[in-house]
Amino acid sequence: MWSSYSKRPQCFQAKQSWDTEFKKGAEASCSVWTTGGRTANGYYLLSVWRGKVEFPELRRTLVSQAAEWKPSAILVEDRASGQSLLQELKSATSLPVLAVKVDSDKLSRAQAVTPLVEAGKVFLPESAHWLKDYVDELAEFPTGHYDDAVDSTSQALNYFRERHVETMLFPGSIISADEEKEEL
Repeated sequence: MWSSYSKRPQCFQAKQSWDTEFKKGAEASCSVWTTGGRTANGYYLLSVWRGKVEFPELRRTLVSQAAEWKPSAILVEDRASGQSLLQELKSATSLPVLAVKVDSDKLSRAQAVTPLVEAGKVFLPESAHWLKDYVDELAEFPTGHYDDAVDSTSQALNYFRERHVETMLFPGSIISADEEKEEL
């Protein structure tokens, strides 16, 4: 069961997670980005975008959304359709773009973060124009027609989960994720 929120929380460590596709045809998958943040009590989905666009428009969309949300990291899956985007953005912008290497199948990645949802640690807005389609896609996984939002969401939650227990290195100091909360 998903937890929900009515008022957008003050998140720290806001991230964007991109599942990319460069084709526009009827059979093509969508590109999807999710913007989320972590707070002391869980993970909050703030926004979702889905579209079938070619590379130039995908790049413009990513740059535009990064300007709007100002994420501290932009996660892009390091595979065929994401590799060109990663190379282009790393060489032509100062955006905090991170390549995410896939080390398991989609189902395993989704199952790795399912306990966060079951424990009530993943919060969705009570209302949003994209909410019904988003929840339906996740509920239908792995047998549904689409899995792009599942990929973007599991990529973000796995990133947050893995870094929640690690120490983080900043110039001149090392602080844990808990100490980071206190500083913010």
